[in-house]
Amino acid sequence: MPEVQVKPYAALRKYVGGAMSIDVQIEPGQTIEQMLDGLGIPPNQTRIIFVDSRAAALSDKLEGGEQIGVFPAIGGG
Repeated sequence: MPEVQVKPYAALRKYVGGAMSIDVQIEPGQTIEQMLDGLGIPPNQTRIIFVDSRAAALSDKLEGGEQIGVFPAIGGG
């Protein structure tokens, strides 16, 4: 099965046991949203996603070998 490397940032790390990055097995053609859901990361908690250093959307499909950065919304005032 293909794998992707997921790097959750800030508060999203709590969903993966605090890890800075994890390798995740995927089905080819699986969307980023499906992959995040499988990790227990609520897609509505994510705001910025990068795949191989390029901006991506939850609906983008994965094939394997990608590096995915997932950032939460950042509060401020």
